[in-house]
Amino acid sequence: MTVLPIQISLPGELHAFLRPLRSDDAHAWSAYLSEPGVTEHTSWGDVGPTSLDTLISDYTEGKDALRWAIVDANDSLLGTVGLNNITREHGRAEIAYDLDPRHCGRGLATAAARAVIDWAHMALGLQRVQATVLDSNLLSIAVLERVGMQREGLMRQYRRVRGQGRDYWMYAAIHRGEN
Repeated sequence: MTVLPIQISLPGELHAFLRPLRSDDAHAWSAYLSEPGVTEHTSWGDVGPTSLDTLISDYTEGKDALRWAIVDANDSLLGTVGLNNITREHGRAEIAYDLDPRHCGRGLATAAARAVIDWAHMALGLQRVQATVLDSNLLSIAVLERVGMQREGLMRQYRRVRGQGRDYWMYAAIHRGEN
């Protein structure tokens, strides 16, 4: 697993860090993803601890996806952030993130997404970090726009969500510097 030794700068007293996800994060991750409304505007399927533990194991291999825990100074899980569908040959990846609802509205998702996008451009040399977001996910759309991602277009019936075809917006952050 690639380590991001990053402290996230936030206003106020909260300090957050990114560290590799661990198997012992599965229960806390499942607990907040299972709360009513948390996954309503996402394509998350099974968010049980066993399923998430398997997902963490896949991320640990770090082949075409990486994900980190967003933690506080006490190492308590606040959320996760990562890159899916990393295609180094084509210089792109897709960012994904989630937060425990008790920690929303503090700038955590924005700071974590910005850190991962910058890292993907600089450390991995990717020219494109993209995001697909369900058209009804207004909170995530706001995060993507705050980090400077540009809306590229609507992808109609892009993904099935709980059995129903749904529309997604495509966003991208393009790195124009030297790689």
